[in-house]
Amino acid sequence: MDRSTAVLRPGEPVTLPPAAGISFEIEAGQKLKLTQPEGEQVADLVSFNRDDPRELLSMMTSRAVNLCWKLTAPQVLYSSSTRPMWQIEEDLTAENYCGGGYCSEHLNVTRYGDIGKGAPNCQSNLETAIRGYGLDRWNFNVDACFNVFMTVAYDSNGVWEIRKPKGKPGDYMVMRALMPQIVAISNCPMVFNACNNFRLKTLTLEILQ
Repeated sequence: MDRSTAVLRPGEPVTLPPAAGISFEIEAGQKLKLTQPEGEQVADLVSFNRDDPRELLSMMTSRAVNLCWKLTAPQVLYSSSTRPMWQIEEDLTAENYCGGGYCSEHLNVTRYGDIGKGAPNCQSNLETAIRGYGLDRWNFNVDACFNVFMTVAYDSNGVWEIRKPKGKPGDYMVMRALMPQIVAISNCPMVFNACNNFRLKTLTLEILQ
């Protein structure tokens, strides 16, 4: 029985439906391409060292090493053990949020009220995607999440705001895996703020030849 929810074969793009989640494995040296067919799209990504899933992607470590919170090509993303996990090789949107975090039912309810009860969310998508590996919600945390294509602004007075995404139709990111990994992605289902400009879209994933 496969532990991942999908097998990505090099050169065969996979379409992730709106609000869906997925998990798959990637080998060291392989390149993952994430494409926004319609633009204005956000994907939440977490990943784990396949040989020891206790080591996982870390936004705090990535920010600390790069001395930057808007990571894009050609920067490297690091693990919780400060080892290189991903090299961003191309990034047409050049807009990603690296503060960590994902939408969840409890967060949605606190921010938006009863409308958030039972609504699709990235935490549930990611947890469901990794379940086949014997992992659950407590094997990852908000620091592990790379918000690909997400626009967040910090004003001079300290106000933090999620803004309309800047991705254009066909924009993509290419990331090269620097270790064998388990990858989980949520095609973000958020419609209560401007994260996806209030409309959900498909996302295309491909491991390049």
